[in-house]
Amino acid sequence: MFDLSVITAENAIFQGKAIALSVPTVTGEVGILTGHRAMIAKLDIGGLRVTNVDKEEMTIFVAGGYLEVNNNKVTVLADTAENIEQIALEQAMEARKKAEEMLAQSTDSVSAEKLKQELRIMLMRERLANIAKYRD
Repeated sequence: MFDLSVITAENAIFQGKAIALSVPTVTGEVGILTGHRAMIAKLDIGGLRVTNVDKEEMTIFVAGGYLEVNNNKVTVLADTAENIEQIALEQAMEARKKAEEMLAQSTDSVSAEKLKQELRIMLMRERLANIAKYRD
């Protein structure tokens, strides 16, 4: 068991004890269990999967930020994070469509790259919202 905090600049998404954690990092998926070695990693876009002490699983959408593991304390400081149960599927689909339209209208490569990253975020939010919808 380890202490886990998933936080953004605005609020705390999760704070409590966990027995397992799967985190999307820029170098791949990382699994964290009790006694994991100290590490720092840059977060990618994806679903952070938490198993709490009651063996209940929850998924949190994260995009950017950092993971720190040290002495059975895990901190996820995310640029963006939200519980997938709270993502409105229809809004996620609309945001993705808007990002696709903006990308199609992009005229310079710098804007196009930023819009591609935004589209990638919106696609993952929509995918995770779909998972939450069918989980119920």
